[in-house]
Amino acid sequence: MNSNILEKKTLRLDIYLYYIRIFKSRSLATKFVTSNRLRISGQVAQKSHKLISIGDVLTMTINDNIKILKVMDIPKRRGPYSEALNFYEDITPIENSQKTKDNKLNINFVERVGRPTKRERRQIDKLMGRE
Repeated sequence: MNSNILEKKTLRLDIYLYYIRIFKSRSLATKFVTSNRLRISGQVAQKSHKLISIGDVLTMTINDNIKILKVMDIPKRRGPYSEALNFYEDITPIENSQKTKDNKLNINFVERVGRPTKRERRQIDKLMGRE
């Protein structure tokens, strides 16, 4: 019976996402799956105990970026990142990643954020009549 379980090549979804280092902890992976932002071969996965197998396509939205992964193999443990890359193939279209880079370039930041400098405080005091 033990060899039959090993031959199945299936694994819980939250454990798989944790093993391939998409999420830092298994509880974060479980919360992500229950938030209905992940699809397995086109169907929304609502439960973290859903079993995945080789050949499944996972589509997820993380930080407004769409990521598409194809399951290549089932890991037996959470190993280093270089080992985790062998268990999935990133098939995200290149256009999506270029669009997100272009969007980030259009963001304008304030030069300085925080407490006013001494010079700015003096100008504010002068403006408010608190000299």
